[in-house]
Amino acid sequence: MTIARDELIRILAEADPVGLVGNGAPKDEYAAEADAILGLQGVPTLTEITGVFAVSFSDPGACPRETARWIAHEMERRAG
Repeated sequence: MTIARDELIRILAEADPVGLVGNGAPKDEYAAEADAILGLQGVPTLTEITGVFAVSFSDPGACPRETARWIAHEMERRAG
């Protein structure tokens, strides 16, 4: 699956797993997480996506599985 970095950043901003964008952070606030996800091998699993957020925010529950599922679905849907 190939997805553009900017598109993944948009997806993560829409998902807003930890509520940063909803609290006024810029839309590119999840750029580091997008880069980490893009650095994964193959199609990211839900565990890998939740793991990226767990590491970034030092919180294992930072990205709920349902949010990760939506992110993965949108990545697949929007991939070019």
